[in-house]
Amino acid sequence: MSKSLVKTVTASLVGNLFEWYDFALFGYFAPVIGKLFFPSDNKSVELIAAFGAFAAGYLIRPLGGMIFGHIGDRMGRKKAMVLSILLMAVPTALIGILPTYAEIGIWAPVLLMSIRMLQGISMGGNYGGSITFTTEHTDVSRRGLIGSFAITSCLVGIMAGSGAAALSSNVFSEADLMAWGWRVPFLFGILICLVGFYIRRNVPESPEYIIAQESGELKKNPVKEVFTHHGRTLVKVVMAVMLHDLSFYILLVYMATHLSTQLGLSQGMALTINTISLLVVSVFTVISAWLSDKIGRKAVLGGAAFLFVIGTIPLLGIVNTSNDPMTILAAQMLLAVAVGGYFGPLPALMVESYPTAVRFSAVTITTNISGPLFGGTAPMVVTYLIERTGSNMVPAYYLTIGALIALIVLRSIKNQENFESSPQEGIQAAA
Repeated sequence: MSKSLVKTVTASLVGNLFEWYDFALFGYFAPVIGKLFFPSDNKSVELIAAFGAFAAGYLIRPLGGMIFGHIGDRMGRKKAMVLSILLMAVPTALIGILPTYAEIGIWAPVLLMSIRMLQGISMGGNYGGSITFTTEHTDVSRRGLIGSFAITSCLVGIMAGSGAAALSSNVFSEADLMAWGWRVPFLFGILICLVGFYIRRNVPESPEYIIAQESGELKKNPVKEVFTHHGRTLVKVVMAVMLHDLSFYILLVYMATHLSTQLGLSQGMALTINTISLLVVSVFTVISAWLSDKIGRKAVLGGAAFLFVIGTIPLLGIVNTSNDPMTILAAQMLLAVAVGGYFGPLPALMVESYPTAVRFSAVTITTNISGPLFGGTAPMVVTYLIERTGSNMVPAYYLTIGALIALIVLRSIKNQENFESSPQEGIQAAA
């Protein structure tokens, strides 16, 4: 990999790392944030309010996706990437210094919600944008591998956020953590954003975008173009990405809670199993992406989806009936192989499903429909269905249905074949 490509990949993905660093921090410190910004006699009310502030940022991401999608397709990928990470850094700094309810009253939760919504707008354009920007800088033979780094950077961000939160909890006393210690990881995160901002300002524009710009292919309203002329493709790709979001939120977010609350494992053991699963997913994400460059995106994605179809119910059956943590870990690791297998080729598939002129908008819209609609709701839905049905196998059935849908739609997604030009030609043009 050339130095130029390394720099581009780093610039693109550092925003993803921070986004999920913040995701993990906010989740880990939700009890603290709830107590400081939404004080109540009922701890559950405090926690629900804190997660409500988190959800506000998440639910507004589709708007951010459309705003930054328009910028990326009309004014350039680089401009959208620079603006998104700058808008990400400012709200994070504000969270780190924001007065609490005890200091400014009702304005504390109001400001926190407003800040989270600003973050949501920024982050709505960052993930899909990073996928587009990164993959357009390399040729077809490595597009799968390079695109997969967008996902691995998110996983690294989650682990970094969890580690920073855990370190703060161990270093500071409970009183200091409540008083000011919880702010330190948020303030430290600003450094990640500022480094990313500096690097993004100094990378070349996407070569694919330059070619489209010079040939007059750009659209006046790319977001409208996506819905009016690529709506059918959008629906298909969203259905394919759905399995990515369901598997992530069920197996890597919800499952830690499931293991402790439904199966009686200690929280420490549940989190250990979850962390190991994240590592396995990270490794197989890269492997499957590399393999997709050799044998094709659909072959690898279809194989991984098939593994979900035949393996999810029996493996989660083992998880739900075993009393041995090592057996549960083994089953979770096998599921993690399927998760990584599906994650790896997906960024390249998304990019190759849309033409260059509307790609930035289309990819950000795709990720911001599937994420909130299917992924973000999955833990709530499966928890509700378990309570209603009394069956611990609900997550397995839910995920298997998603895998069957993915298998069906993958066959009909077409490659736009807009990748004949060498990225180097565009880079030279940018110079």
